[in-house]
Amino acid sequence: MHVSSKTIGLGIVALAVALMGSAAIADKAHDGGKGGPMGRMGPSFDFAAADTDKDGKVTPAEFAAYRIAMVAGIDTDKDGLLSGEELLAMHMKRMAERAEDMSTRMVQDLDADGDGKLSAAEMIAMPVPPDAFDRADTNKDGVIDQAEAEAALKAMMRGPDESNGKHRKGDKGQGGN
Repeated sequence: MHVSSKTIGLGIVALAVALMGSAAIADKAHDGGKGGPMGRMGPSFDFAAADTDKDGKVTPAEFAAYRIAMVAGIDTDKDGLLSGEELLAMHMKRMAERAEDMSTRMVQDLDADGDGKLSAAEMIAMPVPPDAFDRADTNKDGVIDQAEAEAALKAMMRGPDESNGKHRKGDKGQGGN
């Protein structure tokens, strides 16, 4: 197989671009991947970070480098492998960031007196579907027992289509199976 000098040159340029951007991308991955309009690392895609030559386009080489750098950002001990602990740390950081965002939104939405904190009265005033109790009381005896409470919680976690947050086959949404 004959490889032209032009092909080798393009490969070197692509590798150089990938390496130039990978350190910045890895830093983004390590700090939660903030910076792009899509937000954090994970299924989101930070176009600005992936577009290392800033030409408004992401090439296959840039995309590959972006993905490699994202994984490198998770590999905190830099051994080239992702341990369960490193993956756990990544997931915990994401969860903590989402919880912080949710808490901030709750205070913004429910803080009636503007003191930056939620009183018990403000928390109780949080909107709840009017039929929430009736839906949880599945045997309609006027009380909710432990089994009904657990079933209601599971139903809430599953969502309306009982897919546990996953897209159903044939959905047009992202990541449909």
